[in-house]
Amino acid sequence: MSARFPLILAALGAVAVAMAARPKAFYELIISSEPFGPMPAAPQEVEAAPEAVDPKKVEEESNKIKLCAMTETPDGRTAVGLIDNGIDPPAYITLFDGESANGLELVLSDLEGEFATFRREGVTFTLGLGLGLLETITPEVIVQQQVKAEEDAAEAAAKAEAAAERERKKPNSLAEQLIAMQMSLPPDVEAPPLPIPIGEDIDFIQEFEPGKERGEPETEKEALVQAGVAELKEAVASGESAQSYLRRLVEHRSAEVQRQKREQAAAREAIEATLGKGWHSEREQAAVKRQANLELMKKGVVPLEPVENITAAEQAEIDAALEAL
Repeated sequence: MSARFPLILAALGAVAVAMAARPKAFYELIISSEPFGPMPAAPQEVEAAPEAVDPKKVEEESNKIKLCAMTETPDGRTAVGLIDNGIDPPAYITLFDGESANGLELVLSDLEGEFATFRREGVTFTLGLGLGLLETITPEVIVQQQVKAEEDAAEAAAKAEAAAERERKKPNSLAEQLIAMQMSLPPDVEAPPLPIPIGEDIDFIQEFEPGKERGEPETEKEALVQAGVAELKEAVASGESAQSYLRRLVEHRSAEVQRQKREQAAAREAIEATLGKGWHSEREQAAVKRQANLELMKKGVVPLEPVENITAAEQAEIDAALEAL
């Protein structure tokens, strides 16, 4: 292999192995982590929805009460003053949360929000101080609002974290974007032509945001891109233009794709020639295919099909062969 691309070529071989050497058990950890959310629970009986209250009944009951005052007592409780016109003669009453008088219960009060929720004759309604009837607010509604607020906050935090991660992985420059375009596909798949700019575009060859925190690569693709950027910097530092480096990268990757295809075609022909005799058992056929794919991996070529349960000795042979390339 050419010494002009040591980092990217080594990474390409690693990608080919990584794409095929992972046993089935490797994916069990991913499945158990439930990346798309927990599995749906078994269907449960849905609680019967409470009977809808007639809005006219709510309005009728609420018109009997006039919310007059709300104040905090020395012991920290909220006293609610009201006139109850539902009795004869009407009476001025002071209630605390949970207390009742004349069949009227104060379900809850909120001094800051200046509202109080009452219940009488099975009808629940909320009055605002100086506002009259409001949308009904109960302890259950408040809990639901709190849960929704927490869920919204968690969702917003997750989106912010995802945005920060995208920004972290975002290419620093046009040159890095072009490298990423070449490295985003498997080594045996042809990449589209690069739109390499003509001339010394300062935005194209400028320093790669030295203040940006890149961190260690988390995927094979990130490692490839970072390796390509490192080589690009070395090439520019040695006097080569960024455009020239990228053209060499495109030519090399195209040649690598053709090499991958030739090796795969040769392996496929060898398998067919061996198995075409027709006297191999299924187990022997599987062994022939497995060995052929292991040989491809030793050459840094994407195997024709994944190889599972690679032994330590086999992995050592693959690593040694790749190191010698």
